[in-house]
Amino acid sequence: MTPSVDTRPHLPRAIGAHPIVRVVAPSGALSDHAEALEAGVRRLEAAGARVRFDPRRIGERARGYLAGDDATRAEELVSALTEAGVDIVWAARGGSGLARLEPALLSPPRLRAAPPRIFVGFSDLTTLLTHLTGALGWTTFHGPVVTSLGRPEQTDFDLEAALAMLRGEARAVPLGQPATQTLEGRLRGGNLTVLASLAGTPLAARPLTAAPELWVLEDVGEAPYRLDRAWTQLKASGALASAAALWLGDLDLDTAATHAVAQRLREDLGRPVELGAPAGHRGKMALLPMGVRARLTAGETALSLLEPVVEVGSA
Repeated sequence: MTPSVDTRPHLPRAIGAHPIVRVVAPSGALSDHAEALEAGVRRLEAAGARVRFDPRRIGERARGYLAGDDATRAEELVSALTEAGVDIVWAARGGSGLARLEPALLSPPRLRAAPPRIFVGFSDLTTLLTHLTGALGWTTFHGPVVTSLGRPEQTDFDLEAALAMLRGEARAVPLGQPATQTLEGRLRGGNLTVLASLAGTPLAARPLTAAPELWVLEDVGEAPYRLDRAWTQLKASGALASAAALWLGDLDLDTAATHAVAQRLREDLGRPVELGAPAGHRGKMALLPMGVRARLTAGETALSLLEPVVEVGSA
């Protein structure tokens, strides 16, 4: 399969001490998550961010589960990714529906012509992480949504460490446990179910290059047999052709089931599988720069970033 971008990630500019954070809702409805959203915004503001968010978006709903109709969500997202002065575009929550915005993501010249911008999200936002990194070559950041920031009892996330990375001051990602293997590759991945659902569409994941990739996978609310179905579809799509290893985050399973899933994936792929990625809907989370070369080292409690993730000193 022909790689879609060159080997060099296109870096967003580094943030300053008081970044402008544009919160967007391109996926699930917000009305049932308003308290967590507001707490997450307060946490960002306490860390020095200047948050831009239209509170009217909380009350918008379409189809019973989307944060507004497709046109509203698409316009907000593309505008945020191209809006002057914005430093970070941070997803309000996951849910579902972002793949419905495919026409807006593929067609607007203003998005393809825009300089890379920091985008943070996970779960359903895997669709956008995959597109921006795979098709446009941007470095994107797999990390908690704003509602996750507002639920510290559920999510362990070091916001200060994340912002230090985005300022260009840190070249390592703290982990919740020591790595058991030494693995290296360009970071890819996200939510397994979402990645599988994109197979066969213009938004599908595909190898960036022939260079080794380290695939991060997480999921929630899926039984092992459903994870196996999604995994089989993703593998058959060719997306994992350059995968040197898998790095599993939280799968919302007990310990025994998680180890059983890991063993099956190891057998299927014929590559190493490591547990403990700081990714998922609960537990340890961190910003993982998608598209950037990184290394896990056995016995160490940090992921080493082997190249810059932001452009320091850019205009």
